[in-house]
Amino acid sequence: MKTPAPIENARGEDALLKQGWTKQFLASGPRLQEASASYASIGLEVHLEPAQAKDLACSECQPPQPSATVEGWYVIYTRPRRGEAGGPPRDDELW
Repeated sequence: MKTPAPIENARGEDALLKQGWTKQFLASGPRLQEASASYASIGLEVHLEPAQAKDLACSECQPPQPSATVEGWYVIYTRPRRGEAGGPPRDDELW
């Protein structure tokens, strides 16, 4: 599992999508670890971004500022693992 991005280095979702990342879902604790490990086990790269209030579906749960981070919660992004030449690994039969 990749270490979560520090809050000061958090990137915008548009930049991540342009880099080929797919937003999966919001998680914390054991569920975050389990999901990250599962995605990695099927050959995907995993990237974690600190969750922001705007990521929460429930408006009652949101802090006053939509850009405020939600402690302990992360948005999971995945993308296919790339080989050394920028493509899929050569030994991967699925690619």
